[in-house]
Parts: sequence; structure tokens; C-alpha cells
Amino acid sequence: MKDKMNENWIKNGQEAVNDDDYVKLNAGLMKVSDLNDYLASFPSSLLSFNKLGEFVYYKQLPEMNYNPPELGENITALAKTEEEKKQLTEIFHKLSTGEAKELHFADQTNTQKRFMVDSYRAIYNKEHHFIGINESIQDIYPLVEYYLKETGQKLINDPDNPNGEVYRNNQQIDAESGASEL
Repeated sequence: MKDKMNENWIKNGQEAVNDDDYVKLNAGLMKVSDLNDYLASFPSSLLSFNKLGEFVYYKQLPEMNYNPPELGENITALAKTEEEKKQLTEIFHKLSTGEAKELHFADQTNTQKRFMVDSYRAIYNKEHHFIGINESIQDIYPLVEYYLKETGQKLINDPDNPNGEVYRNNQQIDAESGASEL
């Protein structure tokens, strides 16, 4: 099955439109190169999976020329461990069946000054049928900082919240090692 999927992926890639070709969009028209540059401008990592769970898109900076070897493979091909494979299978199931529309996961290496969130969102067509999943990974802390500055509010530690302990410890380790300065 894997070889067949890769053969189809390569064939479709060879037949696809290229940089100066136009793509008709819902409310517009763009060259493929402009669409790539537009997507590359997003501040987060973006990945897309079709309704079968195949990895079909990876956003990269315009100067990069990297094609992940997992493109065309099932979402679980991105897993490094059995636990991650189980989690990705569960994510796909929840989003593809409508059990959830969006799921968020915090990186356990986050600190109180860097907070990476991995978000998975179900994609639907005009007829409201599930057609895939978008995954984005973004540091939301700059948005929190902006919000606090604009509203004049402050964050305070909640020592009773056990979730915060992980990030407070990571912050201390980061401050001691200087890792955030690298």
C-alpha cells in the first residue's frame, strides 16, 4: 500500500501546475508561486492532511527546498514513537468523525516565555463534508504579551494549578542554561 501511495504521489506531482500557472480559488486567482509565498508568510508551521489522512502539504520558507519524505504517507508516518502514532490516530479519528472540530496540545518543553501550541483543525467543503485536517504549530506567547500590553493586564502564577509546575520548572532550567538565547 505504501509503495502505491508514493507512486500516485509522484505521478500527481509531475502532472501538477507549476510556479507561473494560475490556480482558480474560491474568491480569487493566484499564481502557484504567489500562493506558495502567501502560505510561507504565516508565522506558524502548517501541515495539511487529506480526508484519507495522507500528508499532502508542508509549509516552508520560500528559500527552502525541502520535501519531507513523509509527504503522501499517512498522518501516522510523522510519529516517532508508538505513543505518538496512537495519539495521531486518535486525532484523525476525532476530527474526521466530527467528534471534535479542533484540538490543541501544548509542548511539554514550553516555558513561561515561550508557549508552542500544536493545533489540529478539521477542514470542511461547501457541503460541510470533512475533507482533511490542517495542523499548525505556533508560539502563542507573543500574542499573549500583546494582549496584556493592550489591555493593561498582568499574568500571575497560580500555585494551585498543577499544569503550571511543568512550565515554571522549564523556565528555571531555561534561565540557568541560557537556552532561550541560542
